Amino acid sequence: MIKKLSQPFYITIGFLSLITGIIGIFVPLLPTTPFLLLTAYCFSKGSEKLYQWLMNNKLTGPIIRVWQKKKNPEADTEC
Repeated sequence: MIKKLSQPFYITIGFLSLITGIIGIFVPLLPTTPFLLLTAYCFSKGSEKLYQWLMNNKLTGPIIRVWQKKKNPEADTEC
């Protein structure tokens, strides 16, 4: 019962963070990756179908997959 109640919450938070993350692609001071990671987490808890859509999307999928592989993709760029 709790899972049924939490699914709409996770999906709503997921869409809000997705919108914020996409805006962050175009606005220089707004980070994109943290919001997309939050979206991936929320969709994985709320809807497997939405999670698969996010991961297979050509705009958001590569960003999340790089983070999943490296955990911190910017750590390699430090001198």
